[in-house]
Amino acid sequence: MLKHYSFGTALLVATVLSGCADSAPKRGPIRGTVTVDGEPLAAGKIRFFALTGGIGTEGVIQGGRYEIPAERGPTSGKYRVEIVTEKKTGRKVPDRDAGPGEMKDEVVNVIPPKYNRDSTTQIDYDSGSDTPHDFSLKTK
Repeated sequence: MLKHYSFGTALLVATVLSGCADSAPKRGPIRGTVTVDGEPLAAGKIRFFALTGGIGTEGVIQGGRYEIPAERGPTSGKYRVEIVTEKKTGRKVPDRDAGPGEMKDEVVNVIPPKYNRDSTTQIDYDSGSDTPHDFSLKTK
């Protein structure tokens, strides 16, 4: 009887899990360009924070371009966008993640806060679309 019950339970769990696999949100690729004062951003990160229950993501910006493949891409929905790039200041600061007395290079974000921590930039993303999402930042 116990074996029959265990098989039945396993079958029920397998049925439920197989149904869940098809209902996973569809991710899609996202790509585009990032310029600062008309020039391509040499290097940085772009982050997409879901505003409507989607799945966010982040990617690397190289030579003014970013491309995130579908397997790591966002799902359809509305997103807040943050763009960051850091630069070493030449100073050393305490490393709070390391042991006492450990130092690390100080870095600062060179992109204005209105494009990252204070960002109000938003996009509507469709995981079935191939439309690029380009961002033109102004510092002056």
